Amino acid sequence: MPGARPVPMIKELEKQFVDFWIKMRCNLYDKERRGKLGHSELSRAKWLAEKALERRKCEAGLGSLSRKELPALLALIKDGGQLSGPSTEDEVHRLVADLHAESPWMRDVSTWIMTQMLGHVASGGYGVALPPMILSGPPGIGKSHFARTLANLARVPVRMIDVGGGSAGFRIAGTEKGWGSAQPGIPVETILARRIANPIMIVDEIDKAGTIHSQTGTASSLTTSLLQMLEPGTARHFECPYYRVPFDMSRVIWIMTANEIECVPAPLRDRSRVFILSKLSAEDAVTYFERLTVDCDRDDDWHRCCAFIARMSERPVGISLRQIQQLGAALTTPMEKAMH
Repeated sequence: MPGARPVPMIKELEKQFVDFWIKMRCNLYDKERRGKLGHSELSRAKWLAEKALERRKCEAGLGSLSRKELPALLALIKDGGQLSGPSTEDEVHRLVADLHAESPWMRDVSTWIMTQMLGHVASGGYGVALPPMILSGPPGIGKSHFARTLANLARVPVRMIDVGGGSAGFRIAGTEKGWGSAQPGIPVETILARRIANPIMIVDEIDKAGTIHSQTGTASSLTTSLLQMLEPGTARHFECPYYRVPFDMSRVIWIMTANEIECVPAPLRDRSRVFILSKLSAEDAVTYFERLTVDCDRDDDWHRCCAFIARMSERPVGISLRQIQQLGAALTTPMEKAMH
């Protein structure tokens, strides 16, 4: 992952100084006094270790990091990030079967995912690995839900980046120290926290991408920030502006969602697999409701809900998963009240 020179932990340096001091005492004193260090000597060893750590940090280009930030980065430098997800064909098939069962209306996407991961496994790879993708379709069909389900099944971390919720460009790439809002980008932050090299990043409403300005007036283009992550060559040598060290971000999985594909910047469309999704069909909508209410009685209310969902699905705007979930909750509410 990060391409910095190794820096030892402070405890390792302290031990080195203490061991060296004890070795010196063995050459100077008798057996009884050889292994004993006084309080002042132990304090001196700790002070020397702190000074040595600062020098080693500067040599490795990590001089700007605080004591609190250093351990996570050093651990990643030493051991690297793990890759989570399927490593055999059987595991791929099981994952995709569960994904399809959860969102059958996304069958084209899950089939493509299966093809990509089978090819990856066949070539000797392991862990979920997917090119960037854009899921475009009407609101309420579960685009973000699908991405989160994939992350849960593959057991990889998942983070949501909402384009409409603020300076998404800064949240992806990070900002340099010295600014009031200085912080690493969400991808780097996630890898450091979870030690997983292939997390899933969901960029919601990518069709709202544009240039956003920070409080200091610095411009951040979401498209520019994303492009350096989507291109394997630049992602492999991404330099975090906050930590000022390079990270290999080539295994991060990017799933972008959009309501109108025409509004997504062309450079992002060109570098992603684009799926144009339709509204829920009556069959898929009713099947989803049936799965939500599997423990409910199939009474008149339940059948009326199914008929209502089917009718709503035929409208031009269709029906959303949220509306179906609300109907399912309404069926269970009277039962819950009776139990209390």
